[in-house]
Parts: sequence; C-alpha cells; structure tokens
Amino acid sequence: MSTPIPSPSPSSPSPSSPTLASERHRPWVSPSPALRMGPAVLVVLLLVGATLAATVVGRSEPTEVIAGPPLSEVLTYESNPDLPVTHEDAKKAGTLDKYDWGPRCDTERRYNDTDQKLARIAIPSTYAPPCVPKWSGAKPWVSKGGRTFTDNGGATARGVTATSIRVVFYLPAEQDVAKQLEHFGVLDGADGTLAGIRQLVEMSNNLYETYGRKVEVVPFLATGNGRSPSAARADAVRVVEMGAFASLGGPSQTSAYQLELARGGVLCIQCGYASTDDVLSSTAPYAWGYQATPDQLLAGVFGLGAGMLEGKPARFAGDPAFATATRKIGVVHYEQDPPIFGPLKASAVAQLSSQGVQAATIIQYILDPNTLNAQAQAIIGRLKREDVTSVVFLGDPLMPRLLMQQATKQNYHPEWIFTGTALTDTTAVGRLYDQEQLAHAFGVSSAAARTVPEVSESWQMVKWWFGKAPTSPKTVLNFGPVIELMYIGIDLAGPNLSAKTFAGGLFSYPSTGNTQLAGKSTLELFAGGYLLGDTTPAMSFGPRADNGSVDYVAVDDFTTAWWNSKAQGPDENGKQASGMWMYTGMGLRFPLVAAKFPSEVGEGFLFQEMLSGAGGPLYEQLKAAGIPDFRIAQSILEKTPLLDTLPVYEPWAESPAAKGAG
Repeated sequence: MSTPIPSPSPSSPSPSSPTLASERHRPWVSPSPALRMGPAVLVVLLLVGATLAATVVGRSEPTEVIAGPPLSEVLTYESNPDLPVTHEDAKKAGTLDKYDWGPRCDTERRYNDTDQKLARIAIPSTYAPPCVPKWSGAKPWVSKGGRTFTDNGGATARGVTATSIRVVFYLPAEQDVAKQLEHFGVLDGADGTLAGIRQLVEMSNNLYETYGRKVEVVPFLATGNGRSPSAARADAVRVVEMGAFASLGGPSQTSAYQLELARGGVLCIQCGYASTDDVLSSTAPYAWGYQATPDQLLAGVFGLGAGMLEGKPARFAGDPAFATATRKIGVVHYEQDPPIFGPLKASAVAQLSSQGVQAATIIQYILDPNTLNAQAQAIIGRLKREDVTSVVFLGDPLMPRLLMQQATKQNYHPEWIFTGTALTDTTAVGRLYDQEQLAHAFGVSSAAARTVPEVSESWQMVKWWFGKAPTSPKTVLNFGPVIELMYIGIDLAGPNLSAKTFAGGLFSYPSTGNTQLAGKSTLELFAGGYLLGDTTPAMSFGPRADNGSVDYVAVDDFTTAWWNSKAQGPDENGKQASGMWMYTGMGLRFPLVAAKFPSEVGEGFLFQEMLSGAGGPLYEQLKAAGIPDFRIAQSILEKTPLLDTLPVYEPWAESPAAKGAG
C-alpha cells in the first residue's frame, strides 16, 4: 500500500515550470542518497569491483510504503517565488540597491579555493550562507518572486509561529546502539549533549536570518531500542503530537521514525544511520542528512578503489601468504530487519556484471546483541574458508570487535577495509578492537580529518560568539555541522517557512568546501597547500544536472585513513594511549564521483607518515625541486590547514564575547 505524504502546512505558490537549476548543481553521476550505515556495502562493492551474492534475513513487520512527491514537483522547490533574493542574485540582476543587506555581509569572501567572490554572512565558518536581505531592515523585504513581505506569516507550518520554531531533540533510549557511543567516550551524556545543543542553538538564533523567529529546542526521550519499527513509529507519533517543525536525530537502525514524521509533516534531520535512496525520496522534502551517503560513495569510491586496490596483492594483510596474493574481497555489512537495501544492491550488481568483473563474497548481519557473537563466528569462518584476503566492513561500531576477536581465534589475518560508518572511523572506537588485527586496517571516511578540538570550525564559532570554550565539546564537534545545516535551510527559506521552502533554501545553497584537484601538477598541489591538510568537507544539496536525481544530504566528498597501532595520543574522550587513525594526505579530500587520487598519490601513501616512505613520482619531483621530506599523514591536525583559512571577524557587538564574557 502506498500512502501519499500529506501537505499539512500552507504551501507557497508554485512556479510555472520545473527546471533543473544551473551551475550550482554538481555534474557528477549520482545514483541516489542514503545514510552512512547499511547499503554502503555497495560503496565498497564498487570500491573493489566485485559481484556478490547474499542472504537476506528479515523478521519484523514491514513498514508501510509511502510515496513522496514526483520529481517534477521537487524540481520546483528552488524556484519558489517566496525564497529570498541572495546578494549574488541581485548583483547579477543589477538590483543590489533595492535591498538592505545589513552591516554583516562580507562581499569579498573567496569562494572555495578559487579566485571567485561570493558574499556571505560575516561569521567564521566555511559554510556561512550567502547574504540575504535583512529582515525588518531599512527597505521593504522583497522575495525572489517580487512579493513584498510586511510580516513573516505567523504559523506557516506545523511547529512554526510568528516568534518560534519548535525543534525536538531526539535522545536515544538505553537500548539503542547510539547510546553505546556515549560509553565509548565519543559522545557526551544526555545532559551534556542537550546543554551543548542549546548552546549551539542560542548562538545560531543570533547569527542566521530567521525572520523574527527563534528556534526552541524540546528534548524527547525515545522509548524504542533503535531497531524496532513499531516503537519508532510510536515515538514519531508522539513527536508529531508535540507540534514539532523538525526532529534532530532519530533511531539508529530503522527508517520507520522518519517515515512516520513525513506522514505527519515533520522534518527529520540526521535521523539515523540507515536511510536508503528510496526512503529519502519517499520522505521528501522532510528527511535530511549531513554525512555522505553510500549511494554517493558508490560512484566516488569506485574510481578511487579500482585504481588503488583491484587486481593488486593484498600487501597490507597480516598473513604473509595473503600479502603476496591478488586481493579477494569479502564484504560484511549491516542490514535492517526487515531488509531494505535490496534495490540498491541489485543496481550495483547489475552495473558490475555489465563491466565483466569477477565474483567475491558478501555477508549481511542483523544487529541483534543476542546473536552477534554467533554471527561473527560464522562470518569469519566463511571468509577464511573462501580465502578472502581483504574484509570490507560497513556497519555498527560493535561488530568489528567481535569479528576481529573471532579472526584471531581462527588464525585469520586479512586486510580490514573500513568505510567510516557509525563512527567506526573514530580513535576511541578503534581502540576497542583487536590491535593486532586493526594494524592492518585502512579505508575511507566522509567525516573531516580530526583536529585538536580548538581548531575545528564548530569550536571556533562557539568561542568567537561566547568568548569561551564550549560547555559540551563533543556535542559541539559532532552536532555543530548538523545544527548549521538546519539554520542554513531556515535562513534561505525566507519568512514563509515550510518543508518546501526549507528544501528550496538548501537546494539554492551554493556547493561549498570543494577542493579543486583536477588539472593541478605535483608542484601545484604542494604549493597550493593540498597536501598540507583539509578539514572542510564539500557540502551541497538538490537536483543533479546529469540525471535529475536529488541529493538530500550535505557531504559530497571523503578522505582516506589507516590505523597506526604505534601512534600515541588522545582519543575523542581525551584518553592518552596507543593506536590512532592517520589521515592520508593530511586529510586530502576527494569528490564522491569518479574519485581518483592525483596520479602521484596512491596506495603507496597508505601506512606511511613521511613522503620519503611512499616514494614515487611525487617524492622524486619535489626532491628534484629542492623541497625537503615532509609529513603526509597525521592523526590529529594541530593547526588550521592553509586551504581552510577564513577571514578574521570581530565578534558581533551583541555577542557575549563582545560584551566581555569568557
């Protein structure tokens, strides 16, 4: 049964014709969106070029299918006439004088790492939104469609009034796997997390254009275990009844929560780890995410992995026999109960089959704490019997611990290839695993390369505004980008706030944080700072120009990393010990489409800290140019990389920092 999503809130006038927007949209291949956990199996399925067969297990009741809006409607969101005019729009139209841009519009901001300029709000963030006319400014507020607004329309959507926007913050129940991340030290506890969220919201209410409204955060303690569709639906019904405009967060292992919220007309932002392309499309324009999706990785990692790994010896394996054998890949990935990743898997298998690649092994598991150990034992037994040299993992942070324990017990020592799902790319989690096994681990991560907390943009923003360090540092680091995503959508939606204008606002947001690697020579890469660190993921949303598919998540690129069992330093909880993830190229990032290392950067960069260890053309060219050996991998970047340098802004006069706080 298919149930259309209702339109519970007032709608904006529709533009006359749907059109694919222009140069802002990325020209890359994009099968579709999904979230970091789950079908990312297909990401590395392409990474290694393997055709797979799998067993699907499902026991729970199916979630009712709902139908999102047709693509023809989605393509109208960015053209909604009630959206605000940006400074760039007015500049092109020659109408800058028609609007009041306020005193905090930096018209000289450099656009990404190009010589272009793009006017943005004067805040120390790479992702500062483009300038829009000041609400209640000296001139009438006129929308993109020429409509003059004298007020914000009051209750324009569920959870919205003339003065407030109600946002629920989802606190997972004790049984949810997300709760385990607190015990690992990756996240703050519930009280600390909520305090950190409120600090971020207090700051953001003052920084972004919210058209006379303020976001109000209401905590919501979930009852579900993170994987039960029925419990998730019941929780979602309660959130709808609370009169929320949006939910920040959701259960980790089921999409039922965001499906039910979409039925009720409530946005779900960074709702969990397992939303597929079909789910995101069916819940449009209500579900949004931050981290890169497996569908995006599907296109990107293939280009990277095919060049680096396919058909080559498994040189990083712990077993000497494997290290000289051609890689044979096995993929272990999480699946929901009931399974939802079949369509994405089928499309990947079909694509691989058309390319004539050879078959390998894929094994799915259900995240059931009562059976995980038995599943791990069986999985390792099968991988060993089939002489798999390299194990790709896509799933939760608990399963690798059991898999590696079993691997050691069964005298099985492969390469381990991680994909950064569910914070498996954090040092705190990595230290929980068998270190002998993890010494042979490497992979990709859509998260930014780790820095000392004080260097991260989220930390710097809070310090810049409040004049002191964040009250909940882990929350600021983990949720700061998600809060920023939400406020960018509100800022660019205009006064007539609704799910559709929120979508239109994000779709109109210019692709930001990109690194321009194409066509650069070895020396240009070095001189431009591309090999000295990058901590700002590329971010954009909306229709893609190549095929009209739609991107509902932010991050568009990734970095590579490897585990250094000898490295000493603090984990995300500040605990000093051995073992850390090292970021290749100091966090150098690659687009999630046709991704390829520059020709000078390849597999030899893995498990090397200095360029001399990697050797190759890059080292020889730089050596010939008189450039000394330099570091190519680091666990924690201690300074802001050259690529990420921002203008220096004085704290705004109304900020606590300007008033002497600290």
